[in-house]
Amino acid sequence: MSVVVTKAKLTSKPGKERLMELTASQRRQEEKATWIGMVGNIILTIFKFAAGIFGSSEAMLADGAESLSDIIATTIVLIGLKISKRPRDASHAYGHGKAEAMATAGVGVMVIGGGVFILYHSLVVLRGGVNSAPTLIALIAALVTIIAKEGMYRYVSATGKQTGSTVLIANAWDYRKDAISSVATLFGIAGAMAGYFFLDPLVAGLVSFLIMKIGWDITRSASAELMDAMPSKPTLQEMMSLVENCSGVEHVYGIRARRMGPSVFVDLKIDVDPDLTVAEGHEIANEVKKKMIEKLESVVDVMVHVNPHYD
Repeated sequence: MSVVVTKAKLTSKPGKERLMELTASQRRQEEKATWIGMVGNIILTIFKFAAGIFGSSEAMLADGAESLSDIIATTIVLIGLKISKRPRDASHAYGHGKAEAMATAGVGVMVIGGGVFILYHSLVVLRGGVNSAPTLIALIAALVTIIAKEGMYRYVSATGKQTGSTVLIANAWDYRKDAISSVATLFGIAGAMAGYFFLDPLVAGLVSFLIMKIGWDITRSASAELMDAMPSKPTLQEMMSLVENCSGVEHVYGIRARRMGPSVFVDLKIDVDPDLTVAEGHEIANEVKKKMIEKLESVVDVMVHVNPHYD
C-alpha cells in the first residue's frame, strides 16, 4: 500500500484556507507598520540632513544618507509584502511567500551598502582633517533619532513576530541599527563639541562595521530561506515527536520543510501496519496532518506519504 494524502477533511482550517486567513488578517498589520516606518524615515532623513548641514556635523550627514537608504529598503519591503500576499496559482503552487525572503535579502544588501558608505565618508573626512566642532542642533538630532528609531524598531519587530514576517523583522533590525549608530553619533558629536574634533567622523566610521555585520546577518538569513534550508534540529525533533505520537504511525522519516514567508510547508513519510486498508492508512495520514497544523502555528500544509511497514 502506498498512498499520497491530498486535501484532508479537518475540523480546523486546512492548510490553504489557513494561509489565506493569515494573508487577510495579518498583512494589513504588516503594511501599516511598514508605512509608519516609511513616513518616520522620511521625516527623520530631512531632519538629519538639515541638522548635519546647519550643525556642521559629518557624522550626522552620514547618518542622514544612511536613513535615505532606509527609505529605499522600506520601499523594497512594501513591494515584497504586496507580492507575497498573492494567493497560490497554477504557476506558483506554494504561493508567493518567497517574495518576502527576496525583499529581506534586498534590505540586508541596503544595510551593508549603508555601512560601506558611512565608512568611506568617515575615512575621507578624517584624511582631509577636521578643525571644527558640530553645533547643538546636531546633538539634538542624534538624540531625537535614537528615541524615534528605537520606538520604530520595537513596534515593527513586535508586528513582524506576531505575523511571522521575516522581511518585517529584518526591516525592524534596520531601525535598531539606526538607533545604535545614532548613539555612537551622539557621543561623537558630544566629543567633537568638547574639542576632540576627530571623534565625530571616527565614531561614525567605527559604527559602520556594526552596521555591515547586521546587514550580513539579515542577508544570510534570507539566503537560507531562498535555498530552502531545513528548520533547526529542535523544530524537526518537535515535528517527529508529534507524528510518532499519532495513533497508527509505526515510523516517521524523510521529513522535509520549506519556509514561504510566514508559512511552512512540510513533506514527510510514515510507515503503518501493512495489513491496513487504503482507507485506514488515509485516516492515519489525515490525523498526522491535522495534528501538525493544529500544534505548529507556522505550518499551513503537510504532504504525507504512507508506506507499509515490514519488519
